[in-house]
Amino acid sequence: MFKKISRSAEINEKLEKEGKIRFLDSAEDLAKITSMNLYMDEVRKDYQMKERLSQISASQVILNA
Repeated sequence: MFKKISRSAEINEKLEKEGKIRFLDSAEDLAKITSMNLYMDEVRKDYQMKERLSQISASQVILNA
């Protein structure tokens, strides 16, 4: 017989007993989440732009053997 070992369930129970788990459903929390999501969108767009420019630059390099 197999016994499934779940460390995440054990960790969740421990954190719950210590009072370190809370729901992020207050207006302040939602505002912070929205702000973080907007920032991450900017970061993603910046990264994609740099990646495209890098690919264009790499395609223009002429390799000599």
